[in-house]
Amino acid sequence: MMINTFIKQLRITEEELLNELHKNATITKHKKGDFIIKNNQYIKVLKIVLKGRVRVYQDNEDREILIYYLNDMETCTLSLSACFEDCKSTVNAIVEKECTILNIPVRFVRDWNFKYKSWNTFTTNTFRESYNYLINQYSNLAFQPLKDRLFDYLVSKADNNILKKSHQELAKELGTTREVISRLLKKLEQNNKIHLGQKEIKIIKK
Repeated sequence: MMINTFIKQLRITEEELLNELHKNATITKHKKGDFIIKNNQYIKVLKIVLKGRVRVYQDNEDREILIYYLNDMETCTLSLSACFEDCKSTVNAIVEKECTILNIPVRFVRDWNFKYKSWNTFTTNTFRESYNYLINQYSNLAFQPLKDRLFDYLVSKADNNILKKSHQELAKELGTTREVISRLLKKLEQNNKIHLGQKEIKIIKK
């Protein structure tokens, strides 16, 4: 079972916590496009990605602002925080790659944090890693020009130097408009860093 992989990765050894996990946690599967968290809804269940990929973002008028991605064995820090405060979610989370999700009711998330060292370590590490990631993202936004952030993004997401994303999708990822992305892509192509094809972008120079 995938829950055992999660238990092993967290190095959970407390017998009582192991029993509580098997008794109170559930596993669900979700296809691409499914929402697992919606903005302005109370968090009743903490969702941990056992396998797959989830995009966490905020809506800002007519644009989406990417916060981060959740990959295997990760959970949304903002949702984790809401578990302790009994407040509404400030983000949306949508499945990008078919997911297996571990669902833990909020009341257990709070209680386990005080009762079990291994669970406390998990929540503490989640907050710390997310904080470091967001600080890094803020630094990039503040000090790195958008054209450089765009090229770095293309390189990091390309598979065999090929990225299959629309200009609109890239705009959502980077928190800007499609027109701006199209203009910057053209400049990158003119500088012989990329080649724009039909529904794909080829990285020429890294």
